Amino acid sequence: MRLFLFLFMVNTLAFSQIEVDNGQVIWRSIRQYKGTSEQLLKQLKSSGKFSSLELNTNSIIGKFADAPINYKGTTSMYLMASNMMGSFVIQFKEDRYRIAAKNLKFKSQTSVGIFDEGSIYAIEKYALNGNGEFRKRFKSKDVPIIEDNLAKLFEFSQEDDW
Repeated sequence: MRLFLFLFMVNTLAFSQIEVDNGQVIWRSIRQYKGTSEQLLKQLKSSGKFSSLELNTNSIIGKFADAPINYKGTTSMYLMASNMMGSFVIQFKEDRYRIAAKNLKFKSQTSVGIFDEGSIYAIEKYALNGNGEFRKRFKSKDVPIIEDNLAKLFEFSQEDDW
């Protein structure tokens, strides 16, 4: 039983997409995509979720704001009271692309406790300890919620079967 639990925990941690890079929390994901960068840019624009979109040779850069955070059960107060915002880079290779979301911030939607409505805090405030490493609670409780919400934000369908 201990071996199973250990293997499960190691396997779960190995696929974590949120990491610290030079003191900044970054979310990365690689996706399959059979379209062109122009087609993906068109989907990004039509979704209405993104702004400041620019297409370069093999990448798209842009921003997102007011992305709601969905969760089940209980979660940290800052996740309950905030929407997510940040910037991203999408890089292309043959039949796939890699998303890197950075400058992640939380914008408070309500005045609850220490949060003032409209206040903006960087994810690093909640995620990192004094040594620049992930806080245990953040890694175990908040990362799955944040990863799930970012994955859904950047989920694009290639099928246009109306």
